[in-house]
Amino acid sequence: MVSKHIAISMSCSMLAMGAATSSVHAQEAVSAAPAASGYDDNEIIVTANKREESINRVGLTIKAVGEQDLRERQITSAADIAQAVPGLSYTNSANNTPVFTLRGVGFYDTSLGSYPTASVYLDQVPLPFPVLTTLTAFDLERIEVLKGPQGTLFGQNSTGGAINYIAAKPSSDFEAGVDASYGRFNHFIGNAFISGPLSDTLRARLAVRGAHSGPWQKSYTRDDENGRVRELAGRFLLDWEPSDALNFQLNINGWQDKSDPIAVQYLAFNEQAVSNTQIVRDYPRSPLTSRAADWSTDNGMFINRKFAQASLRGDIELGGGLTLTSISAYSRFNQRGALDQDGMNLQDIDLRSFAGRIRSLSQELRISNDAASRVRFIVGGNYSRDKVYYIENLLYGDSSAFYNFGITTSENYSDQKMRNLAAFGNVEFDLSDKLTVKGGIRYTDARRSATICNRDGGDGLTSGLFTFFSRLLSGDPNRPALGPTDCFVLDENFFNGPEFNSELNEDNISWRAGVDFKPSTDLLFYANVSKGYKAGTFGNINASSTAQFNPAVQESILNYEGGFKAQFADRRVSLNGAVFYMDYRNKQLRSKLIDATFGILDAIINIPKSHLQGFELELQARPTQGLSFGAALTYVDSEIDRYTGVNAGGVQADFAGTRVPFTPKWQAATNMRADIPVSDGLNLFGGVQLTYRSATNAIVGETPLYKIDDYALLDLQVGIEAPDGPWKATLWGKNVTNQYYWTNVVAGQDTVVRYAAKPATYGVTLGYRF
Repeated sequence: MVSKHIAISMSCSMLAMGAATSSVHAQEAVSAAPAASGYDDNEIIVTANKREESINRVGLTIKAVGEQDLRERQITSAADIAQAVPGLSYTNSANNTPVFTLRGVGFYDTSLGSYPTASVYLDQVPLPFPVLTTLTAFDLERIEVLKGPQGTLFGQNSTGGAINYIAAKPSSDFEAGVDASYGRFNHFIGNAFISGPLSDTLRARLAVRGAHSGPWQKSYTRDDENGRVRELAGRFLLDWEPSDALNFQLNINGWQDKSDPIAVQYLAFNEQAVSNTQIVRDYPRSPLTSRAADWSTDNGMFINRKFAQASLRGDIELGGGLTLTSISAYSRFNQRGALDQDGMNLQDIDLRSFAGRIRSLSQELRISNDAASRVRFIVGGNYSRDKVYYIENLLYGDSSAFYNFGITTSENYSDQKMRNLAAFGNVEFDLSDKLTVKGGIRYTDARRSATICNRDGGDGLTSGLFTFFSRLLSGDPNRPALGPTDCFVLDENFFNGPEFNSELNEDNISWRAGVDFKPSTDLLFYANVSKGYKAGTFGNINASSTAQFNPAVQESILNYEGGFKAQFADRRVSLNGAVFYMDYRNKQLRSKLIDATFGILDAIINIPKSHLQGFELELQARPTQGLSFGAALTYVDSEIDRYTGVNAGGVQADFAGTRVPFTPKWQAATNMRADIPVSDGLNLFGGVQLTYRSATNAIVGETPLYKIDDYALLDLQVGIEAPDGPWKATLWGKNVTNQYYWTNVVAGQDTVVRYAAKPATYGVTLGYRF
């Protein structure tokens, strides 16, 4: 096991070295800027303010991961990105939907149509739901992670921050390349692109990615395996510049994922009701190793997800330094599959089948002025409309909660529609060469409707049971019997109502204000105050009471942040730091409520008040030609200030003073790369990355059973390449010490299960650029 003390001490040592020597360097450029921009070749160019700027001149906390790191470190998924960015956490929900948490701000929910707290974009085009980001990380220039509320420019649902994927763009000259990888578990990955001009005014780029692997999980009760990868993704970009004042960018991208869903590990028995069945209690627990798991064989586990998106950006120079920008996008997503959620070859809680679809339309229109102006502004508006439909059929015949009643199955669906309108403005004013004041504001009107129903699974038993409950609890034996397609959930009068229909209409004003002080060209101090919101939401819940369908209202964060960005020694070393305090109101959480009739039930709730505070430090250095190293350290102290209720484990308590879930207190990362010329035609290179995350908890209340232990991961690369880069061969390893760790702990019906991460993987990548 890699020691956590090594990871933290290495990070601290490198940070101390950078501070002691007062030498800071900018990372290798991940995007070349025109000479007229005033940027040097070692500066990272980012678009955090929706205009190109050096990362060292932007008064925000930003982490950028460049093309070289993405390629050599095999960063191809959201989980990989989270490992590369301290402060960012990732996990899968029980329904295999991704969940991002940034600086402790996250929303764990299994629903397909839940907006995130960290908004995600591809070239400023929104990917409004986390599942849409599944296979986006290929053929990229860089990934930008903006920390802290970004509501002014990136809208609501960015209370934690924003993640921007920047695709590699069509080139003015012909380019092409291919990378082929083979790794453990017979994992094949292929990437290819071709780019260049089609005419004097038209450029194009086509990129494709495919992945195929064997299984990596093994059943510990029989001869069976799981974890196959079947992925295919593509992106076509077309840039048309009919004149110096007019530019259009078309982006058509999509992917299909037919990989096996992760099988969970049965950790502990969690009986829901006194029952005559002992089958779940007696089922063997999972061995605590990365590859061990178990799942139901009755209907198998599979997922088939398809995504397609088309976007068009137009930039028109209006004269006087003004530019009008329009970004239009439409996205389609469909999925179907089957899941095991109990970690057993039983039917304690299985999704026999599920299906869903997303349709998303967005439009942004904005006007901005010249980035070189003393007063720089952006004003504009956004419109979006999203439709999300989801249906699932559940099997739970072995569950203690239903065994005595003889019922085995039910079905639920939700049909949700969201409409968002927003107007925003942002301005930066240089009071002098050294002092800049800045501010922004956004008004958002958000409307959401939901139609939700839980009904019989087809055998009539569940409908019969809830007919009985309705008659018994209401005292009316003449209430009509439910049919197999009727919604059975009871309202406050014990009626089995029709579909649950509700609306949630909210508005909010996000804002930010700040000041940047630049005593020299290589030193920046900044202070910001910002407020952001995340839209309210309805959950998709297997319910007994309509109270479970009540929405969680919008949450908000007021963030106070100050930081610095410093460069020294001819910009060969950079040292960045920030401190922050966040006042967190109405945090949304999938948890429990207490129903007078049925007891403890699933629900989406709000935690009235919490706070998070901490600091970040990052060092990057190139002390000599061919040698670079870096270190980053993030500390987040989170605390719930006010919440009395029931946590996801069914414990009722006053949770004030406990920590916010999925929020490690410490996260550290170190990296080093060396390039050694072997001959005129050959270079040797090597890289090492060590990351560490301290322990956290998957639910409110810090219950030991739901603890996510601390872990450290070691990744290595070594390879050879041509000096000018046309070909490269890399041997790589991820989690080379085979660390057993997990990213989530979930309570199902009678089981508590873990989501274990992959064991050690290693392989070789061959790449060629034409």
